[in-house]
Amino acid sequence: DLKPRFHASRLHGSENGEEDDDDDAVNAWNLRKCSAAGLDVLSNVFGDDILPTLMPLIQQNLARTDDESWKEREAAVLSIGAIAEGCITGLYPHLPQMVAFLIPLLDDKFPLIRSITCWTLSRYSKFIVQSLGHPNGREQFDKILMGLLRRILDTNKRVQEAACSAFATLEEEAAEELVPRLEVILQHLMCAYGKYQRRNLRILYDALGTLADAVGAELNQAKYLDIFMPPLIAKWQQLPNSDKDLFPLLECFTSIAQALGPGFSQFAEPVFVRCISLIQ
Repeated sequence: DLKPRFHASRLHGSENGEEDDDDDAVNAWNLRKCSAAGLDVLSNVFGDDILPTLMPLIQQNLARTDDESWKEREAAVLSIGAIAEGCITGLYPHLPQMVAFLIPLLDDKFPLIRSITCWTLSRYSKFIVQSLGHPNGREQFDKILMGLLRRILDTNKRVQEAACSAFATLEEEAAEELVPRLEVILQHLMCAYGKYQRRNLRILYDALGTLADAVGAELNQAKYLDIFMPPLIAKWQQLPNSDKDLFPLLECFTSIAQALGPGFSQFAEPVFVRCISLIQ
């Protein structure tokens, strides 16, 4: 599937059989998503040859700034994400301007534009990170990072999901480039941790685990551990053995333990004891 192809957990995927009814309605396969998937396929088959036909249509829709045309703008942003792989060569010279145009849409008044902008920016994560050494590259990276963190705290559940997934994708590409922003990243993620409901909480676990994989031992500092470990340990001790949320949390702990190394020893006992209990 194409949109939104959210960042999947490394062991169990992002799908589950306990989605809320409203999530089923939002994520159901429909003509719109089928069209986006078709555009993705066309871009991979024909490559840059589709750009002379497609780009004027995208630009036309993006130019419609009135509230009544928000669906046209959203479709244009989706299209930019759909062709990210197939048309990257032709788009490359224009990517700085294109990404700069997308960044303000993270704060658009319409939730679906905010959510699809998160996804579309994630499709260009590799370029965004590669541009760090270019003029304005660091500034653009910081704007995207902070924009996604704001959307992780969005009041709309679908935007939360898209932002958290997009941020996990950016984490994988950025790796050690995240270190200077670790404190603010963890503060935002744990603020979300206190607000998220079950479905998005699982995606947040994945984002935390991916962050640990990305920055490794840099996470092993008391000022960082004090932010995220107490809430995670409290949740670990609170959940009953029958709760399926233990699995994504355990997966998250696995990545954190590997990143911290000996630094995880202070948290090891409750995790180890629980794991032995689960095995038995």
